[in-house]
Amino acid sequence: MRSDEVKKGPTRAPHRSLFYAMGYAADDLEKPLIGVVNAQNEVIPGHFHLDEIARAVKAGALGAGGTPMEFPSIGLCDGIAMNHSGMNYSLASRELIADSIESMYMAYKFDGLVLIGNCDKIVPGMLMAAARLNVPCVYVSGGPMLPGRYNGEDLTMGGFEAVGAYTSGKIDDETLKNKEETACQTCGSCAGMYTANTINCLAEVLGIALPGNGTIVATHTARKELFEKAAKRIVEMAKAYYENGDESVLPRSIAKRNSFLNAMRLDIAMGGSTNTVLHLLAIAREGEVDFSMTDIDALSRKTPCICKVAPTTQKVHIQDVNRAGGIFGILGELDRAGLLDTSASTVHSKTLKEAIAKYDILSPECPDEKKK
Repeated sequence: MRSDEVKKGPTRAPHRSLFYAMGYAADDLEKPLIGVVNAQNEVIPGHFHLDEIARAVKAGALGAGGTPMEFPSIGLCDGIAMNHSGMNYSLASRELIADSIESMYMAYKFDGLVLIGNCDKIVPGMLMAAARLNVPCVYVSGGPMLPGRYNGEDLTMGGFEAVGAYTSGKIDDETLKNKEETACQTCGSCAGMYTANTINCLAEVLGIALPGNGTIVATHTARKELFEKAAKRIVEMAKAYYENGDESVLPRSIAKRNSFLNAMRLDIAMGGSTNTVLHLLAIAREGEVDFSMTDIDALSRKTPCICKVAPTTQKVHIQDVNRAGGIFGILGELDRAGLLDTSASTVHSKTLKEAIAKYDILSPECPDEKKK
């Protein structure tokens, strides 16, 4: 195992002593060391609850035969950093996140990483680190928040829309106050197909995340099963690579050119954030993948937009997409149109074709519970 560099042999006696000082036992050091990168903080709604996820992941990794070790990552909320000098630091934080994960990995030689993030620059920063390091990795998001609701109207980050309405004289002070107090009512990444939720969905197609990663809302109990599966899978991947030399579990073996093309097709088809263009290009560069603006242009000319998810409409939201089959429901439609390379692999299935067959739910429309 790669972690043998910090725990095996007589010259590593001081290293083991330092591990013992933190409560790790000799038996713990015999297992794969799993780095749990937790971007939890108390200044981003999408990250406020990530400590709960980290606990579930660590428990799952321990039960699967690994030794989890948690360390933090910074995170900026684009919403709170917006419209002042703080926005100058947002995109730059992506590189800081990737660099900090690299620093921790190189210092401790983890055998695998579980990356726990959720919001705009944190997710691509983590995926950039995974591609750069090429160590077994699974990414897990905190999930999207539920939309707010005011006066019978669903709100997806309605606070921003309300500012425009207020400035143009369409709403008064009281309505503005009511909307700002009801727009964001739960933890999670901002409701709507904005950058955070889009990149969390694309992580499923890049193959680094499990099905449901981008669409199961933050407060849904189904996310707990997702965390447990991710924890179990990272231990399996670490053992497969270090014990059997199976390179198919490495990020660069999974997220190859066909995966990036598939991810961009999904982005276009579901009407996702255009910010993913600069993030996908950055992740591809870290993984030395041939993927460019020329590819994106070609894909955009041939791929139809087949979804209308908020903010494109206020009638369909992320949780509705999940009920209709999630991202694999959309991928199923693209596959039937001959627009995907289903030979691409994932951390949970040998091929995208197998994954679509298992998870695709044939529902052409999102169920609208409000009409029932």
